[in-house]
Amino acid sequence: MLQTNWISAFLATSLISLLHRASADFEYLVSQPVSMSLPIGYDTSLLCEMNIVPDKFEWKFYPTDEPYNRAANIILSNASYRLIHEFRPNKKKSELLVPVKDELVAGDYQCLAYYGAFVVASVPWRITLARLGQSHPQKSVSVTVQAGNTVSWRCDVPESNPLAYVDYTKDDKYISPPDVGNRVKSMILPHVNVSESGVYKCSTTNTFEKRNLDSTLKLEVTHHAHEKAPFFISQPVSEHTATKGSTLFLECSAVGKPIPKVVWYKKSQSQLPAHRTEVIAGGLLIKNISSRDDGVYVCNHTNSHGSIFHEIMVKYREEPSLDCSINATDINQGENRDLECEVRGTPEPEISWFLNGFSVLNDSRIEAIGNKIYFRPIEKRHAGNLQIFARNIVQTVYSSIRIRVIPLPTSIDEIPTPLHNRPRHKPKKSRVTKRPSRQRAPKMIPPSKPVVSRVKDDTVVVRWNISNNNGLSILFFKVQYKEIPFANQTYTSNKGWNTANTDIAPNINAYEISDLKPDHFYKFRVAVVYSNNDSIMSQMSKKFHLRSIDFDKKNPLPVCLITHVETISHSSIKVYWNCPPFNVTIDGFYIHYLIATRAGDDYVVVTVEGSDVRSYVINYLHPETSYDVKLQSFNQKLASELSPMMKGRTGVSPVNPPTTTTPTPIITKGANIYVIIAGGVVGFALVVTGVILLFVCRKWQRNKLPDTQDKSNSIPNHIQADASDYMVESKTLSKANGCTLPGNKITITSNPLADTEKRLLARIFSRIRL
Repeated sequence: MLQTNWISAFLATSLISLLHRASADFEYLVSQPVSMSLPIGYDTSLLCEMNIVPDKFEWKFYPTDEPYNRAANIILSNASYRLIHEFRPNKKKSELLVPVKDELVAGDYQCLAYYGAFVVASVPWRITLARLGQSHPQKSVSVTVQAGNTVSWRCDVPESNPLAYVDYTKDDKYISPPDVGNRVKSMILPHVNVSESGVYKCSTTNTFEKRNLDSTLKLEVTHHAHEKAPFFISQPVSEHTATKGSTLFLECSAVGKPIPKVVWYKKSQSQLPAHRTEVIAGGLLIKNISSRDDGVYVCNHTNSHGSIFHEIMVKYREEPSLDCSINATDINQGENRDLECEVRGTPEPEISWFLNGFSVLNDSRIEAIGNKIYFRPIEKRHAGNLQIFARNIVQTVYSSIRIRVIPLPTSIDEIPTPLHNRPRHKPKKSRVTKRPSRQRAPKMIPPSKPVVSRVKDDTVVVRWNISNNNGLSILFFKVQYKEIPFANQTYTSNKGWNTANTDIAPNINAYEISDLKPDHFYKFRVAVVYSNNDSIMSQMSKKFHLRSIDFDKKNPLPVCLITHVETISHSSIKVYWNCPPFNVTIDGFYIHYLIATRAGDDYVVVTVEGSDVRSYVINYLHPETSYDVKLQSFNQKLASELSPMMKGRTGVSPVNPPTTTTPTPIITKGANIYVIIAGGVVGFALVVTGVILLFVCRKWQRNKLPDTQDKSNSIPNHIQADASDYMVESKTLSKANGCTLPGNKITITSNPLADTEKRLLARIFSRIRL
């Protein structure tokens, strides 16, 4: 019995330890929700992926009465919603198909992942309808300016969702906007000369619709203009908004003769932010926007005939941030508990509290006021996942607190000790049984040493290939990278590797890595995972210096334009392009493509080797699906700017007869607590059963043997062993946990009762042996 108690205690301790370790792996959303604007007639899919396989998924749909407003205010805690049950869960993922048929589909879509009573609610996806509003009548302008002035002309953009931008042309030739980090709505011609005289036109587009505007600029540039005080050709914009860390360009340019001089200053501060501002042709550039940059800026243009000024209001915006100081807490049932989270953001975020996926506003025991929540008192049903959501016009974020409610003790119970205060016991190491030798596994071919090309100041493309792979099929690739020190620093090769989250498809041999540090050194490597669930790593790339291009230097590589995209089959499209004449070396092209309805996802990149190639077939696509396609030329040092986007669509999938397959059960590697508990309970039950059987056997045998001996002595026809009988020595008897029957030998007689007893004993020992 002592042994049984020890085993029970060991199993209980092990289960508690396993439960504690499993609960430390908090469940969270892997996919990133986005906002998208789509025209009626499009279909889109929302992908909700968790890090641990849930029991089930559900979706909550919050409709809006402003279907064309991407900034519509939906307060999650008290907005009406409709539950959508997901009947096609795929392990860690749930994909919700949303056909955009009418205005009723606009709103927020929130994913719920259930882990028993514990529920995780996602940041919502937002779907709004695309529309390009009516253009307001605009006056055409005719102006004569002195050569050397900076000309700024702006066409008014109609109301649009998504935001529309303006393209400017002269003689049907596109006028490139200034490269200032954000989209400029004005046409800016710095230091004009006589050759830039002509008629300029404008058009507007919001990705889904393009429209020519009726405004024109007739510009005459001369060296002998009449002297004139400074004036604006177009009145500059009076208000801008900027988010934290972004770059903002304030447009303000006047013309005159003599050419005006411009002075910028900030009201109530006089001086501009140091080291982050730059006066360039056409306006003021402010980098790395912070809250201190909020306010009114003034541009003042002056020449010998007068001056003109304009005030511009800059409104600062910052996405919400949350700090709850704790991510888990144990609370005794019946206690009052107050929790508070620190919330930041501009404008001030709206706060919503959720408990296990649903608002707490209908719970009479909970009061939520802003960033504080009060339990009066806490009950067992309050155990689970407490989430606080903070939302403003910039973004929606949340933070989680895991609540464990410790029940009140009864007359036979003790108050349980919180899991994190209990001592941990290291489980015993199980025996490792040597497995029989296997057949030699097929050889795994590593990827080639990766080749790296610069795309932007903080982005590179990594390329590789696998040759002569005639064995195992490839499941996916992974790209790793690490920052390495400069020459005078110590380089440790086994630390600091970062792994890109994306599983790269087997047919892709290039991947874009972003958010790197300009003017730093990096090394890269590629891992391939084969169908045997084993992987092999490539050699490290050469040390790559990610150089930043100076602001005033132009990218020398040509921007090639996609002419058209041809439908080849239900899974293939063919991209055609042309390049302007160039006198630099290019090694090939990057084709970036993405399903058109998945705005916000990363583009897939394929590499086309060779400078003379002008078409390429993209395979392994979804049938009847529209794709956005862009192009870049590249060489070993850098890549060109991206070409304008072109759309392509795959064909209709061929009709195949339906086939019936038997699904193969898949055991996932996620920490499934129910499997752990079931295994522990079954193991414990087997051990207890064996110990009880052994105890009963020994006690029965002790009581049985004396009675048998007495009966054998009193029975006159008992036959003792002789030459025709056989005897079993005690050393040949089967043992169970080191226990044998007492006595030195067993005499087998011809007595039928003795034969029955012998068979019974043999059966018991055979079971104990098993």
